[in-house]
Amino acid sequence: MVFIIDLPRLDKAANHSPTDFSLQLKHFLQAMEVDNKMIDSLSNFDFSRTARLGFVNSRPGGHTDEAINGAGHCGLAATISRLGLATKGQVQVDMICASLGSIKTELVEAMYNACRGDDGVKSYSARAGRKLSDKRLNPSRELKDCFRIYFPTSKTISDSRGGKGAAGTICLQRKWWHSPGFPRELVRDCVNTRDGLLMHSKVIFVRREDEEAEGSSDGGSNPNTGPAWAYVGSANLSESAWGRVVKDRKSGKAKLNIRNWECGIVIPVQGLHTQEASKGGSAADLSVFKDVVPVPMRVPGRVYGLGDEPWFFDAAG
Repeated sequence: MVFIIDLPRLDKAANHSPTDFSLQLKHFLQAMEVDNKMIDSLSNFDFSRTARLGFVNSRPGGHTDEAINGAGHCGLAATISRLGLATKGQVQVDMICASLGSIKTELVEAMYNACRGDDGVKSYSARAGRKLSDKRLNPSRELKDCFRIYFPTSKTISDSRGGKGAAGTICLQRKWWHSPGFPRELVRDCVNTRDGLLMHSKVIFVRREDEEAEGSSDGGSNPNTGPAWAYVGSANLSESAWGRVVKDRKSGKAKLNIRNWECGIVIPVQGLHTQEASKGGSAADLSVFKDVVPVPMRVPGRVYGLGDEPWFFDAAG
């Protein structure tokens, strides 16, 4: 799945009015050490159409202080807050992955909180305050009810048109799946709506269950008031992609460790028809995203049954 937006060229760079989207994109390109002339060329374009969108990215390194809210799952949370999409209530999260890392429940909790606009401090503080024996291995009831991870079973891969030979870029290691704490209860079979085809999409569909958003950090002036939003980008579900908040040994402050370069777009769903579609819908009802972001997988996703195993990367050989 690819996001494309046509931005008109300005007559004069002096007429450029930056948006949060363009500023975050600029910071990302600077971190990648892209040539300054290329970065400066952004001011030749009208970014006004990106005012209601969010640009989310991940950059390798340890991020502290203000930088912690500029990358990874903390950056996602900050973007959701700035767009006026934050909420204290429950959200329904459907996440499509082409690869799964060595994930634990705490990463899923961090992602769930980020999807509500939580900056990561809550999950970090809760984790840091627990004794080792009290660390939660299994997902909470709320996560089981509200968070679904879509990844194909071995059978879904085998039954596809290309079979196992076409699944070399879909990755999960056997040892990770069978390790204690891997949130297997949250995983659903990922079957393409186009029969027989596999997918390499990384998409997060989020639906709020409350009537209104909590409000943006700008005092509520942001127009995003729809009941849902989607992330379309490059990040799979892993600590390498979204990061992990830890205690910095030197300063004692919270630090977000990230290994990967990633980026993606947050697209809010707006309009009265979407509000009507969101009312009374089930956890599997993604019709609110119609005409905004394509839903590429069949829903509701089938729960892994006895004998089901996910596609393991070593089977590709």
